[in-house]
Amino acid sequence: VPSLLKIYIRIFNIDELVVDNNKTKLYLNLKNPIDREIYLTGNYEKNQIDFLSEQIEKYNIKFFLDIGAILGFYSINLSKKKISIISFEPSKKNFDQLKKNKDLNNFNNISIYNLALSNEKKNIKMWVPNKDKTGGFSVYDENDKEIKKYNEEKTYKIESKSDLGDNIVKLENQKVAIKIDVERHEKKVLIGMPNILTNNDIVMQIELFEERKKEIFEYLKNNKYRLFHSIKRDYYFKNF
Repeated sequence: VPSLLKIYIRIFNIDELVVDNNKTKLYLNLKNPIDREIYLTGNYEKNQIDFLSEQIEKYNIKFFLDIGAILGFYSINLSKKKISIISFEPSKKNFDQLKKNKDLNNFNNISIYNLALSNEKKNIKMWVPNKDKTGGFSVYDENDKEIKKYNEEKTYKIESKSDLGDNIVKLENQKVAIKIDVERHEKKVLIGMPNILTNNDIVMQIELFEERKKEIFEYLKNNKYRLFHSIKRDYYFKNF
């Protein structure tokens, strides 16, 4: 029961632990909602991971880009397929957890970067409504309508860095799966990786809220991607 787990964490001050999960080990921080879901149910976005896994097998995909990896649940699960994985997580605390999960499982097919992907290489700020909601960091933009819903002085901000995907990932004529979960920063991520997106066969999972769908759908359509599946707020595109 989630509410009882929160009480247990507060009383005993136990919030970090290692669990066995689907033939892997995971270091979890139970203050984070995603980690609590994994701890209580053994899964997170199971349908999405299963579908992406099916696509990787179906098309013999050799590379996976996990953009917005957080603790690395996608990366850890998909790394068992022995494909090359490149994971990006801008929050230092989340990145450290991602690194622990990689090291716990001795996976040598995962490369990790403490970066946000964007359309510029620069120092950035990230924010969440409060310090305990560290699974949903957004790149700070003073014009972001979402931050205007909160008292900005009470939001929690951290420093990070951004870079273009094309500066880091050099792939051509490959089959690549991409997961993008970046809290309204999707278009800038896409703008920063034109070479990746046009020079490879791509299967892309991208999380979108209703107000972002039209713009991103249009952008991908103009770049010869077509929608072929959806699960809740996750939409699946490919360019082949």
